[in-house]
Parts: sequence; structure tokens; C-alpha cells
Amino acid sequence: MPKWNFINGLDHSFIENVDIRWVYALDVALKSRATPYQSGYHVNTGAVTKDGHIVSGSNHEMAITDTVTHGEEAVIVAALEKSGGDDPIQVIAFVGLDAGLPSSCGNCRDAIKQYTNIENLIMICGPRDGGEAIVLPGALLFKDEFTEMKSKEKKEILNSEAVTQALRAEQIAYNVYSTALSPPIYGATIECENGLVFRGSFRGDVAYHPVLPISAAITNFRDGSDDLERRFVKRIVVVARGKVPSVQYKDRQHALEFAEAINSLNGRLGEPLPVYLVNIGDTSKKCQVFRTDTNDWLPYAFSPQHLGLESEIVNGIRKLFAD
Repeated sequence: MPKWNFINGLDHSFIENVDIRWVYALDVALKSRATPYQSGYHVNTGAVTKDGHIVSGSNHEMAITDTVTHGEEAVIVAALEKSGGDDPIQVIAFVGLDAGLPSSCGNCRDAIKQYTNIENLIMICGPRDGGEAIVLPGALLFKDEFTEMKSKEKKEILNSEAVTQALRAEQIAYNVYSTALSPPIYGATIECENGLVFRGSFRGDVAYHPVLPISAAITNFRDGSDDLERRFVKRIVVVARGKVPSVQYKDRQHALEFAEAINSLNGRLGEPLPVYLVNIGDTSKKCQVFRTDTNDWLPYAFSPQHLGLESEIVNGIRKLFAD
């Protein structure tokens, strides 16, 4: 079997006190059977639960760039079937051709957040043939504390058409399965420098394949206008009533890819788009506005730039502005 040396992903130091579960997770990841028919990107994954149950999983693809499951989702499901919800995964490991910082897509982060104790989670990425395996605390892949805006900037955001339309999007959301356990619904808008605003609302369906608000706003941006000046995007605004919007990591993923594409097209490669999270209270004094951006709220991102696909994603949005 391959042998790994474990490296701290934060300071690149050698880890002497190795948890044997890390080795087990990498070993079992080698046995998983990915079927990436379209991407060719194998996500061979292993995991170990709190009580020591070891499971493997991998990515499987279908349709048009869609998946049956991602590697992280696969091991979560395997662990749930093996030992139930009271025995959460504490180690997730990936093996590949080389090692980098462990990084999950937004959708997988939503699954990890739902079904693991992220404060006790360790993520590992190691080469298939052995060598240096990078270790990262799972909690670092998540961020939900942001800077609150005051006075002038807060007033500007609250009085904007972007907030008005995002609130409208929240009000018209459609969700057939909403319960007290469901995350709260939010609405979203993309606001352009020329004043155009494209809103997006949540739409659920009986098969559990929802369209999320930022993703819906991106679709409206793409298909709802032919104004060439809309390419200069000012910000993304997300609104909920009575609470700070809790934006799904899958939706943050969509926002990041949109930002990478549109800013690259505009000669701002690597620059994020500002994101404002707005809590609409009963009175103006009870309203809150928080600021983040498309990079900040998705740390250690799995993105087109991460995969070396910047040109493809830019070409996909360049079509909107061709003569």
C-alpha cells in the first residue's frame, strides 16, 4: 500500500502525531470506483466516522454535466446507511494524481454541513501513489460571519432597487416541501453599473431539484436582456425577512463562478464581486446589512480557476456580448 507523510495545509509543517484514521480514510479511498464519464475528473473518497466505521465513495456522472453523486456526498450516504445519523463522519480523504488543499464544491459543503460536525472534521488530500498528504480542518471551508454595514452604506443598500427586487423574489418563492427544519428562503439580485437589476427566486419541485435564488438571478442576467452594458456588474444582493440570509453554499458556488467569468471578461481577473446580505426587519432600525464578497464567503474554493478552466468559463459568458 502507498505511504503518506501528512502536511499541515495552513503552515506546510510536517505532522508527527498522525491519527490512524487518516491512513484508513486514504487507504479505502483507493478502493472507490469513480465513473466520471464526461469530466474525467476522479474524486476517489474515503471517510471514517466518530465510532470508527470506514466507508468509501466516489463521483458518478450523468446527463449534461450533471452527477448522480459527488465523492463527499457518496461517503456521507454510505456512512448514514452503515451507522446512522448519530455517528457523524470526522475524516474525509481524497486520493488523486497529486495533492493540493482539500476543497469541496458548494453543493458538497451543504451536505457536509448538514451531516457532519464540522468543528471536529478533518479533510485530507493525498497522491494516489503516496507522498505528501495535505491536512486541513474542515471548519475552514465554511464562513458565516460577516462585516455589518452602518450609516451611509447601509442606507444606500436599503434604498436600492436591488433590495426591492430581491425582497420581491423572496416573497414569490415556491417551495412545496418547506417545514420548520428547512433553511429560510431568501431572494437575490444582480445589480449592474447601468442600473439594470436581475432578480432570482427559489423554486422547489417534488423531486428535490430546486433552483436557488442566485442561480436564478444569473439565468435572468443571461437570458433576460441583450443590453451589452450589463456586463459591468456592480454587486449581488441577498435579502430575507426577519433574519440574516443564510445562503446555501451551492448558491455561493454559482456566485463565485459568475464573478470569475464576468470580472475576467472585464479585465478584472481574480477580483470578487461585492455581496450584501440584508435582513429586512419590522422597522428601518431593525434592518441589518452585512458585506462580504464572492471569494470571502466561499473559502478554499473549488472553482474554474482552481481547475485551470478560466478560459472556458469566460468564453461561456462572452457569448452574451458578441456582436
